[in-house]
Amino acid sequence: MGFYLKKGFNFGPVRVNFSKSGIGVSVGVKGARLGVGPRGSYVHAGRKGIYYRKGLGARFGWVILLLAVVAAVIYWGFYQI
Repeated sequence: MGFYLKKGFNFGPVRVNFSKSGIGVSVGVKGARLGVGPRGSYVHAGRKGIYYRKGLGARFGWVILLLAVVAAVIYWGFYQI
């Protein structure tokens, strides 16, 4: 068996994903996420086999990235006490 890298890391509500096409960041909870990646920004929701994914356009990418950073800082602050 060869070496491999984990495809994503969670930091509380923030997830960083790695793929062949690039790096993506998403923020949310299990079943509902807002994300930005190499193919643009998106909303993704669903559970137990039924999912919905919709592209949001390029201009929402910075908003989602900002939400991810804020969520990570808040999460880190609560768990460092």
